Amino acid sequence: MRWRWTWLASCLLVLGALPATAAPGAQARWTVLADFGFSQPAGPLPSDAFVGATFRRQITPRLSLEASLGPGLPVSTSARDSAGRTRTVDIGSGTHALALARVHRGLGRSERFTASLAAGPSLVHGGVYGTVALAHGEAALGMRFGRNVLLSYGFGYESALTTSRQPFAASECVVSADCPPYYRGGSGQWISRWALGFTF
Repeated sequence: MRWRWTWLASCLLVLGALPATAAPGAQARWTVLADFGFSQPAGPLPSDAFVGATFRRQITPRLSLEASLGPGLPVSTSARDSAGRTRTVDIGSGTHALALARVHRGLGRSERFTASLAAGPSLVHGGVYGTVALAHGEAALGMRFGRNVLLSYGFGYESALTTSRQPFAASECVVSADCPPYYRGGSGQWISRWALGFTF
């Protein structure tokens, strides 16, 4: 896992050292985006999908700060109660929050496309897992439509900094191999995010 963060830090340093170019919509100070994200099913952490809103503030032509907030989508599984009956259990993750510093690089003369790297803390709160602190890093590609519409795709890695509650005891699993995963400190997974919005 350490090599992934080393690679991300190296990319940020290289991108930051490039000559200043304006990112799409850099003349505008704000960007508002509707997000859809999901975690890859591989790995020890629970797979999840979430929707949300992102507010981005342009600080310089190359640097912006952003915050995202939204709910995880409903997820349920089966568990066994003390009498041996099967019941349905909600294992939704609750609210997802994200705060990132993003370094931009415009591509081509028209700068219709932009590449960016971002890193910062994230949080899962209020669901069956309780509150979980995570670290998030991603690379993204954005495409501008017209003067102020922006579509972007980000792919990154998220690592749990703390260990969450388990959704229910292992003795309640219908089949031991099907016990739901939970957030474990030091473990991570790949995250994809699609976003569509506008600058102003």
